[in-house]
Amino acid sequence: MTSTDADTDTAAPDSQTRAQATPSRNTDRRLWLLGLAVLAGLGLLIALYVGGAAYETPAAGIPDPGAFVGWGLPLSKLVAVVTGTLTLGFLVSAAFLMPAPSKHVVSRAGRRDLLAASGTAAVWALASVAMILFTHASVVGRPLREALAPDLFWSFAFAVPSNVAYLVVAVLAACVSGAALLSSRTGAAAMLTAVAGVALILPPLNAHGGGSGDHALALTADAVHALAAALWVGGLIAVIRHAFAGDKGVDVALLRFSRLALVAIVALAISGLASSYVRLERFSDLWETAYGVLVLFKVVLLVGLFALAARIRRRLAVGVAQRRGRDLLGWLVTETTLMFVAMGVGASLTLTAYPRVDIALGSPGEELLGFPFPPAPTPASVAFGWYPDAFWLLVCLTLALGYGWAVLRLRRRGVSWNWGRTISWYLAVLALFWVTNAGIAAYGQVSLGWHMVQHMILAMLVPILLVLGMPTTLALRALRPAPGTDRGPREWLLWGLHSPVSRVVTHPGYVLFIGTIGLFGLYFTPLFATAMTSHVGHVLMMVHFLLSGFLFYWVVMGLDPGPRSVPPMFRLLLLLVYMAFHAWFAIAITASTEPLAADWYGQVQPPWLPDLLADTSVSGGVAWGFGEIPTLIVIIVVAVQWSRSDDREARRMDRQADRDGDAELEAYNAYLARLSRRDTASASSRGTETTSQQTAPVQPSSAPRTDAEAQGT
Repeated sequence: MTSTDADTDTAAPDSQTRAQATPSRNTDRRLWLLGLAVLAGLGLLIALYVGGAAYETPAAGIPDPGAFVGWGLPLSKLVAVVTGTLTLGFLVSAAFLMPAPSKHVVSRAGRRDLLAASGTAAVWALASVAMILFTHASVVGRPLREALAPDLFWSFAFAVPSNVAYLVVAVLAACVSGAALLSSRTGAAAMLTAVAGVALILPPLNAHGGGSGDHALALTADAVHALAAALWVGGLIAVIRHAFAGDKGVDVALLRFSRLALVAIVALAISGLASSYVRLERFSDLWETAYGVLVLFKVVLLVGLFALAARIRRRLAVGVAQRRGRDLLGWLVTETTLMFVAMGVGASLTLTAYPRVDIALGSPGEELLGFPFPPAPTPASVAFGWYPDAFWLLVCLTLALGYGWAVLRLRRRGVSWNWGRTISWYLAVLALFWVTNAGIAAYGQVSLGWHMVQHMILAMLVPILLVLGMPTTLALRALRPAPGTDRGPREWLLWGLHSPVSRVVTHPGYVLFIGTIGLFGLYFTPLFATAMTSHVGHVLMMVHFLLSGFLFYWVVMGLDPGPRSVPPMFRLLLLLVYMAFHAWFAIAITASTEPLAADWYGQVQPPWLPDLLADTSVSGGVAWGFGEIPTLIVIIVVAVQWSRSDDREARRMDRQADRDGDAELEAYNAYLARLSRRDTASASSRGTETTSQQTAPVQPSSAPRTDAEAQGT
């Protein structure tokens, strides 16, 4: 028997063994997933009974939607949370965790992740629709069949903000399901991950978070908590799924997930503390109320999860994953089991009454704001007042820490970074922190004039300082290229810079449109008052100001590398057109004969602001006068760039001349000489022809012809 035959005979039993083991692994995986679903359901039921949110037949005279709605609402909530978590986890695994054979296409295991995400996203969409139906029936107090009567449903179903949120979630989940089914590219998986993340945070952002002025903190904490939990739980389940299947690269995926899990754990801890602070009246509520007991139970579960995660990471660090993979898999399964119990408890917490109650404020306007009217503005109250917003605090912290980490990483490698850029960046972060968390943040919600100051700082001053910090260049220098075949952080940044979306949003026409025409579309339509009526709408509007300003000045100043190069002359022209539109916008506000956004500012008008029309006129003056200094800064930067580009081109030409002996100039001179010789020869030939014509004998037409000539004729 030859060696080839021996190898074939040896390999055959191995392939048969793997073929026999595959059904067993699939069975184990299905049983494990089924067990997780059962545990999540048990956790939900126990927490519902402990928290007092379980369905009970109400007393006579109280509208009763029935047991089907009473139990269907929390169960559909749990299904939506679980399937949304799984969808995000599978997408993260396909795009970022599992090693890919190239930077453009996911691996085979990643493709299976996308198929799994397609299935869970479809169930997520259905569960979101069920949430709309059950919530509507619960609000109107009718059995589901009666509540679905067309007149009743379309009149009241989407008057509830959470139902609007779940409608958007259902649409986004359906889009993710269809796209994941058809896609196999890493870029598409990354974009679907972002869409799924947005869909996950929409329900908590539209929930009723708390009173006493802490509503904004509650919403932000709940959104961060939901996203962090989904990244941790969903990512771990995806990795374990690959471990069950024995997929190649699962050890790399687990190492990458460990870094992600560390960030998620820290975010869970901070957001959980903030959420508990908002909903508990006193510290003793932790053991004196049902809500507090559930919070303590969830804390115990999370502490246990953290301990298990730390043990697993230590085992992975010493190489146990390779020597005792089955043992590591057991620890991962235990960690995931506790996670699903915690998810059941968390789902019940959203339906359990919390101890802290809303405190009645002094007027309907203050109730609408969520906090008392600020006092009459003074320099001290505007500059040093304290109205914190958790979202912007988180943004400022992220910008400050991320930039500092990149600068330190460069300096450790011995690479210098301009201190002026660093100072500009941190001045921008400081200005962003002040304009969103100081006293001006409160005055901007009750006065259009102070709001316009916020707007101008967010859309002009902060973006210019951020662009001067050159964050893209810093990130590209600080991040190292990925060692493998798939994308690392630096490669993802480059992909984002050169993606079709980036080419659209950095097009000069687009940035000019959103920075100018978008102002008229916002302020001179009901959209502005609508955005001011909710915390989420207000935050999104401020984000729009910041991003639109950053994109515009990023294109105009041209300091960072981007998807296209815009000549300095065109950038100056773009800036002048931008400022002209801003001037027209300011004039239109100043000349307004009616108060702007009276639907909002008329309801929250404080006693110290008697004339809304005068306040509107002041806001127009702010918009007119604020742009001078920022525009001057940008013009100086672009002019210096223009001058330096000319100098660089001259130096390039000088270096080229030194290398080739000024061959380009010699070729140009030779070309001019040929043109001169050709012109001279042409002129000479024309002169000769003229001379010959002048010297040739001419016979007068009136001279008599000879007989021979007459005969020839």
